[in-house]
Amino acid sequence: YATMDPSVAKLIIDHRLRNEKRSITVLFADLADFTKTAEGRPPESVIEDLNRLFSEVEPVLTQYHGHLDKYLGDGLMAEFGVPFSTEHHQLLAVMAGLRMQARLKENSFPGKIRIGIASGTTIVGLVGSEHRKNYTAIGDTVNLASRLEEMCPVNGVLIDEGTNKKVSHWLNTWRIRVGLSVDETKNLEARLSFLLDAIAAAPTSKLYQEAANLCSELGDMSRALVYHRKVLEMDPSQQGPQQRAIAAALLTGDERGFVTVKGKKERVAVYEVTGLRDPLADMKRIPGKVAEAFQRVSKGVWLPRDEVQSVEAVEGSLGHAEVAAAIAVAMADKMGLSEKEQRDLLMASYMHDIGKKGIPEYLLARENTLNELSKGDQDLVRGHVQDAEVVIQDSGLPRTEEVLAVIRQHHERYDGTGYPEGIGGDDILLGARILAIADAYEALTGWRSNQEPITAHAAVEEIRRDSKEGGVDPKIAKVFLDVMRDVS
Repeated sequence: YATMDPSVAKLIIDHRLRNEKRSITVLFADLADFTKTAEGRPPESVIEDLNRLFSEVEPVLTQYHGHLDKYLGDGLMAEFGVPFSTEHHQLLAVMAGLRMQARLKENSFPGKIRIGIASGTTIVGLVGSEHRKNYTAIGDTVNLASRLEEMCPVNGVLIDEGTNKKVSHWLNTWRIRVGLSVDETKNLEARLSFLLDAIAAAPTSKLYQEAANLCSELGDMSRALVYHRKVLEMDPSQQGPQQRAIAAALLTGDERGFVTVKGKKERVAVYEVTGLRDPLADMKRIPGKVAEAFQRVSKGVWLPRDEVQSVEAVEGSLGHAEVAAAIAVAMADKMGLSEKEQRDLLMASYMHDIGKKGIPEYLLARENTLNELSKGDQDLVRGHVQDAEVVIQDSGLPRTEEVLAVIRQHHERYDGTGYPEGIGGDDILLGARILAIADAYEALTGWRSNQEPITAHAAVEEIRRDSKEGGVDPKIAKVFLDVMRDVS
């Protein structure tokens, strides 16, 4: 039986484990009402359920690079970003929390858990007596994560504001408002979203007034002030009422938007995670027909979402595989490829970066470009196209030789300057030539923490230029330009 994280044990043996301050994310999970339900049950039954619970969730923590700190009776504590630093520890923690909830539901676990997550600077190190020590984290962030877990509704995931800021690009969250139910909050936010769309199309003082009122109801006084001032700009005759409303907002503050947390002197902003954003819902960069093609081809096809998303979370590129796959199958459909060819391309496109599982995290979340790395690091990154086959095989994922070959060749260039083999022209498989363009477009337009995305129009023009210079197949580039006409 292992009682310590193997990576921690190795660091101790190598004398590389330090006591230090580090920015990390802490996760607490706990069975709801377990004490009540355990009373009167045979001990064997209680222990069996707990062992089943931990057997279900521990692999998820491992998959998302979490460090299992300790079991806490019917719960657990875990950290992300230790013992090895990780750029996107907040995203890894929240994805792990969502996946833990989903896995227990899928496997019909009889109990329900609550999860609390907080990010910040903590002290980490070996804590204990001279006879027994535990690698753990201590500090305000740990306490906050524990309190959020206690507040969390069953089957939910609550996060603090610092975590929310880091994951909001990929995840849907809603802010808990004091005195408002979940449905009331969602209805108000839906009405506000509708109003803001109307304002973007044709702003009027009346619309701004309604937006200010809704923000006040939500307790978002900062935005309410902005909209009250917009009313004044558009209709100076409203100066008296608006000045009174502004004064009231300044006096009230964002009271409703902050929650009292036991052990915290100041009230804090708390968010509930409601799920992943749909990466195909952004109509500014993904035409509706592309999303429709993905839905049609993927219907009835099992996709390895857990395996792919856990790699994307490390890199901070969540949704990359789905967007690339959608564009690729839309192009394949336009070119008249058979249903089998489209399904093979779908699977290859969805798994094309799965070989990055073996790349060190500091290289996945790097800020510099591939050409700026040392030759050794470049080889590690480029090796993912060949390592994919090993990862797919070890994970027991469905595969065909055609799928593996497309993955292996998707970084080849039409002019022969790509990798790993440096082949060019029609020697590159058709599926790989299609995927190369889809992959490039998503990388250019997708949000990354280390680069600003460019507009869909600019990305389309970049691929048009690349086709003229021989980097991608010009015939397939024409198909891409046709598919993406609605956004370009």
